[in-house]
Amino acid sequence: MPSYRIPKDDQVLAALRRATDLKPIVDSQRKLKRLVDRELRGDEGFKVGEERVRRLAIDSRLFELRINTRETEEKRSMVRCPVCDSRLRRLRNATVFGGTVTLGYKCGTCGYWTGLRRRVPVRYTFMRK
Repeated sequence: MPSYRIPKDDQVLAALRRATDLKPIVDSQRKLKRLVDRELRGDEGFKVGEERVRRLAIDSRLFELRINTRETEEKRSMVRCPVCDSRLRRLRNATVFGGTVTLGYKCGTCGYWTGLRRRVPVRYTFMRK
């Protein structure tokens, strides 16, 4: 049996609010997770993952998210956002001959975008609104 418990979403959000009251700008996902873990530690040994904290922060609309990315050589169509797992919207342009060309993809939820060369998220900056 594990020595930790998984908290509910509202408990994580409350810990996120408390953690960012003192430090409204957090410059990495790992630091944000550590701050939330520190707030949850007193509550019955709760633990939470980095990805879950990131997604809850995005869904709560309490934070403005800045995403630093790097380009890869991979040219592949994308369907899901690598940041928040929502559906990506194609950015299209009309051609001279009447057709359309896909220029890239954009997420309406978190603001992630990529061109035809895939952009991979490297660092997140969370700024409390």
